[in-house]
Amino acid sequence: MDLLSRARSLVRIVEAGSLSAAARGLGLSLPAISRQVQTLEAELGVKLLVRTTRNLRLTEEGRRFLEHATRLVREADAALESVRPGREVRGPMVLSASVTLGVLRIVPGLTAFLHKHSALQLELRLEDRSVELVSEGVDIAVRAGMALPDSAGLVAQLLASFERHLVGSPAYLRRHGVPKSVPALAGHVAVLGPDASGEWHFAEEAEGTRVIVPPSLRVSTLLGVHAAVLAGLGLAILPDFVVGDALRDGSLKQILPRARLAPVTSHALYRVEQRGMPRIEAVLGYLRGCLPYSGA
Repeated sequence: MDLLSRARSLVRIVEAGSLSAAARGLGLSLPAISRQVQTLEAELGVKLLVRTTRNLRLTEEGRRFLEHATRLVREADAALESVRPGREVRGPMVLSASVTLGVLRIVPGLTAFLHKHSALQLELRLEDRSVELVSEGVDIAVRAGMALPDSAGLVAQLLASFERHLVGSPAYLRRHGVPKSVPALAGHVAVLGPDASGEWHFAEEAEGTRVIVPPSLRVSTLLGVHAAVLAGLGLAILPDFVVGDALRDGSLKQILPRARLAPVTSHALYRVEQRGMPRIEAVLGYLRGCLPYSGA
């Protein structure tokens, strides 16, 4: 149990970014948590953390040990939770989601959810990248439009499927004209996300059609792409949960509606050993309720 306690301290230090913040979170004094790290380093015979007056970083040995320590702590928590009376939704929960999904769909309903589960300690990380669940201490990662990892240790649960639309602002279309066919898009410019190629694939009249649209701008989030299209900087393909309001109020126009685009799916990823845990199931239930698009 001493090793588990010291491993937990190391995980909390890395998650919090400092010894003092981790000590507060664990209800320990700063000297006590510092001694735990020193004892752990002495037991292992390696240096795990390099501490300066300005920052704290893991050594190479520390990074390798952290991966196992994180798994040890999570599995111990899961074991304790599995026999706790009442199966209460409680304890720390790290949820990672893209910036756009987080801002538009996840955050708005959190007040009621957290009021219902007041013992849940939720940390929401908004980041547009793939994350390593174990080494980064993430319980659930929500991603849309990304390739799913091929791992028997992970569960990928489908949460939602979003239609996508090719859109442009009225001002842009007045300046450049409305394209009448997929090939005509090559004469326009696109606002793209950071990893998009600009090669757009459509299903038009039962035949696959693709076109390369040169970018006028690349933006790191879909919220930024949406803002740039509203500003008239180009055309973009965006999911309906991003552009639904703008299409209804006319600030964006759908282009070539008969040229169908494949929908984008959203999944929740979590470790297989966490299946059935009350806090995991509670957050998954919330996500299934808040992610589906409710507009027309």
